Amino acid sequence: MTHDVSTHRRRFLRAAATAAGMALINPLAARTGGGSGGTPTRATLKLGTPVTGRTVPSGLIGLSFETLQMQEKGYFSGSNKALIGLLRRLNPQGVLRIGGNSSDYSAWSGYTGALPPFEQLPHAVFRRPYMVTPEQLANLAGFLDATGWRLVFGVNLRRGTPEMAAELAEAVQRAVGDRLQAIQIGNEPSLYKHADGSAFSYQEYLASWRKTAGAIRQRAQVPIAGPDTSNDADWVLKFARDADDIVALTHHYYRGGAPQPTTTVAQMLAGDPAFIDEARKVATVAAAKKLPFLLTEANSYWGGGKLGVSNTFASALWGGDFALACAQAGVDGINIHSGTLSVLEASLDKNVAAAPKGASYEQRLDAISGRYTPIAGTAGEGFYARPLYYGLLLARQFAGAGFVDATLGANGANLTAYAADRGAQRLLAVFNKDLQRDVELQVDFGRAGSSAKVWRLRAPNIDDVHHTTLAGAAVGHAGEWSPASDETLRIDAGQGVLSLPRGSAALVTVGA
Repeated sequence: MTHDVSTHRRRFLRAAATAAGMALINPLAARTGGGSGGTPTRATLKLGTPVTGRTVPSGLIGLSFETLQMQEKGYFSGSNKALIGLLRRLNPQGVLRIGGNSSDYSAWSGYTGALPPFEQLPHAVFRRPYMVTPEQLANLAGFLDATGWRLVFGVNLRRGTPEMAAELAEAVQRAVGDRLQAIQIGNEPSLYKHADGSAFSYQEYLASWRKTAGAIRQRAQVPIAGPDTSNDADWVLKFARDADDIVALTHHYYRGGAPQPTTTVAQMLAGDPAFIDEARKVATVAAAKKLPFLLTEANSYWGGGKLGVSNTFASALWGGDFALACAQAGVDGINIHSGTLSVLEASLDKNVAAAPKGASYEQRLDAISGRYTPIAGTAGEGFYARPLYYGLLLARQFAGAGFVDATLGANGANLTAYAADRGAQRLLAVFNKDLQRDVELQVDFGRAGSSAKVWRLRAPNIDDVHHTTLAGAAVGHAGEWSPASDETLRIDAGQGVLSLPRGSAALVTVGA
């Protein structure tokens, strides 16, 4: 979880200044599903031939949590049926990443050697180092078995010793077995600083990484990935060139920082084409080396997310669009950062919010959860799926499909579209992120068919927190969900007209 704004991100924020100026949206414009009485914007979409090459990976949609989250008893446990159900619904073949800031302030409880001093935060809920224990790893293994998910696990580089990291990596492998996809060494090393405040250089990081990787490999044959950086991707490209025997290239993404005034719904929905271009370049390098490219930590705004932005229905539109844009650019996996507020803000020295008087069940869970987490709650209190979860669930329907060439004429609307084939099916996801205009989209599906099935992603308002649905149905507290309103889109000679109210999305399926 990044706590600094890089020069690269500042460029993004400046580039989005015009969109951010739309932040003061009037209530009528912010209401999704139309209602202004205006004429819809007419847009066109022509689908072409399949793009040769890769298919959307089954593990594209995953989650990321802080190492510190393992200290909550029962959270990662085979007995946590509700969270297990929500993860299995989101993706039966997902990847869980354990790491974040707290991984660099963690220590293996079985290590008997000397550790460097760990500075303490005043008023902190948790004391450093954050201990990882055999019991936590055993519980984590049971949780992974129950979900069917694999694991990316981060070990300490910034505060620790190579020998301790090696012992922990071995213990993780022993606990979870072949569910271990990769060990990562350090979290966001591109933000490390010396005691005098000067930044670590890439060469200093690489030397430290090699020392720890060597210690791990002497002790256990585990898969290692990296560099797990934030900010510009130049360290990822250098690491691809310099690192030996790695199983994946890893990087982080946040649209910006929660404290910044430009972190608005308008900015989030404007997208981030500069990052997608950057991701495409890294993915090309990774593919040449036959390595997957993973965004092992990603979300809307670092700092736990922006209240009134990251927790609203707008995040559902952002998340589904972002995931499919990344997949189309060649990203193989996206771990959306998640968890409870006390854990996410432990390194920020902030206090957990209190629920408002007379709060509903969901509001009580909101108060103890990160503002950007797609699943709110705790093992003791229960869980519910936030809007972001629904956008990711929509994107996950593309697993195993190969993208299709598409030409979109948006006619000035903030509209994005993704098409793919999976066997006899042709899939189409369209996101109307425009808060001012309804859209009528004339679609040339490029194939025969008399009708298509439509699932709608929607909520009453763009800033709604608790009433998102996909295909007319809400996700239950343990992941129960099935489409409740399959809509039929008529197709005539390969053509159809799809209505897209402002602030909504649709998933269209043609064929068996």
